[in-house]
Amino acid sequence: MTMTSQKSTQGVGSPISNEAYNVITSLQTKLEGMEVYRKYAQNQGGQLWQQLNALDEQAASMLVDELERLVRDGKLRMRQPGQTG
Repeated sequence: MTMTSQKSTQGVGSPISNEAYNVITSLQTKLEGMEVYRKYAQNQGGQLWQQLNALDEQAASMLVDELERLVRDGKLRMRQPGQTG
């Protein structure tokens, strides 16, 4: 018996837009980095980790602002085929 596989033309896609995915992924990375910097600052002290954390905090804030803009502009979700706007 031979089994054949069929590719679906519709497939399973992401419920969010590529732009939103990129912002969310970048935000997650920044937040993880901030947690590491906080741990290093607690264990090792020093201004380096505090300064790096402050920079990532600024970047994370910018990413949150961008995510809020995407939601406000209706660009969070992936567009359905045939949808406009």
